[in-house]
Amino acid sequence: MELILKETIDTLGEEGDIVRVKGGYGRNFLIPQNKGVLATKANLTLLEKEKSAIEARKSGQR
Repeated sequence: MELILKETIDTLGEEGDIVRVKGGYGRNFLIPQNKGVLATKANLTLLEKEKSAIEARKSGQR
């Protein structure tokens, strides 16, 4: 299952990364806790539009 991370998770990646996880981990933990969304075409399009805002937040945290 491929997800787009909505926040940084130490063991997976940073906000905006597209990651592959096992189905149960995605369905039962990441998606319900609003830490990730499915990597559908619509969500990937939204990610591209928000990429600059994500990069600004990342640089502000460092």
